[in-house]
Parts: sequence; structure tokens; C-alpha cells
Amino acid sequence: MCTSFINRKNNLLTAMNFDNNGMPFNIVKNSKHFIVYVDGGRGEHPSFGVNSNGTFINNLFVNSNGKGLYKRAGKKVTHTSKLVSDILSASILPCDINSYLENIEVVNVPDFSTHNMIVEKSGNVWIVEPGRGVIHNSADEAPYFIMTNFSLCDMMEKKELNDDGMLRYKTAKTLLDKKNNLDVNSAFQILDAVKQSEGSWTTVLSMVYSQKENAVYYCFERDFENILKHSFE
Repeated sequence: MCTSFINRKNNLLTAMNFDNNGMPFNIVKNSKHFIVYVDGGRGEHPSFGVNSNGTFINNLFVNSNGKGLYKRAGKKVTHTSKLVSDILSASILPCDINSYLENIEVVNVPDFSTHNMIVEKSGNVWIVEPGRGVIHNSADEAPYFIMTNFSLCDMMEKKELNDDGMLRYKTAKTLLDKKNNLDVNSAFQILDAVKQSEGSWTTVLSMVYSQKENAVYYCFERDFENILKHSFE
């Protein structure tokens, strides 16, 4: 499925492998944002990306616990896809994320179970898991933060976990523990180590956002020798 992490040592970097099972996807990039839209069978919707303010959000699969199921959006309810859209469009500003998540119930879209990682330019992280809860990991709390496809809320509560993404999580953690001066190239080395090359889910897009440069570096189909760059400046 997918692997994402934020590194807070020196240069703030946010990285992600987009693992796909054949769903059509499209990148929209301009001076305001870099967004990947995915068609999961109900038309294209924003799945992950970063805006020019340095705010990143993704939407990764996670096993359902039977809660957080779809409800119609309203004043007190939103769904994961709209959360992605509102964060990337800056309809929800970083300074308002805490209060927003405290007052809004985030649910899944129909027939899907996902969780979101939000990262703002100072390195603060929010994990949103419908039906489970919200984790706020502040910029000074740890040198890095990782998310794959098992529930981080369940992990914090020491509940039994499925193994979806556990090996990728442990691999990324081991490599991040060794890196003191992570840069864009070494972030891609970690993405290379956790890529998926076989099976129904393969890595089709890898990206690293550099806060210092306000730029997105990315490549397709695990071709880490040919890195492209999109700058917001």
C-alpha cells in the first residue's frame, strides 16, 4: 500500500511512496499546490499532496474497526476526502487544525477505510483515524514520524495490530534512526528501501517535499535515478 514519513532533523522533509493497485491517478501541480488525484471508482478525488504554504496531507488505507463509517457531511461531520481537499486548498489553515479536529467528526468515504497524516511547515503532525481518534505529534516530540497501513491509534493503545505495512514501518524506522543529516537524496534512499515492486500493490510514485526549498521532488515507477522537481517559488 503506502509509506510516509516526516524527518525533523535539520532540513524538514516529508516523504511518501504511493503504492497503487491500478487505480487511475493524475498529478495537478502549479504555484499553489502539488496534488495527486486518484479515481477509486467514484471519479477523481484528491488523495495526497502539499500546498505552497508547506502543508502536506495524505490518505492511506487502514483496516476498519467497524467505526468511522460514512455519514453525510454537515456542520459537525466531514469525510477523509474532503479533509484532504480542504487542507490542500487552505480552507483549513494550520493554525486552525487543532480546533477543527476537536469540533468535527471525520468519517470515511463510502466503501473505504483510510487514515490521514497532516504535516504543517513547522513539523507538527496530526494523524486522523476515523472511528479511532486523532493523534497530535508536536514538532519537538520526536526527530521523525512514520505512517504506513496499520492503525497508529491502536499501536499507541497497545492493541493487537494487523501486519499491513509493519515491515515497511520497521525498515523506515531503522534507517531514520541511523540518519543524522537526512537530505532529499537520502530520503529517497529510504523510500527505495520500503518500495513495493511485486504483488497487486506496487510503488508508482515517490515524492519528497523539502520545507527549506519549498519544493517537491518526485519520480515514477521506482525510477530513483530520474528525479523531477516542482518548485513553488
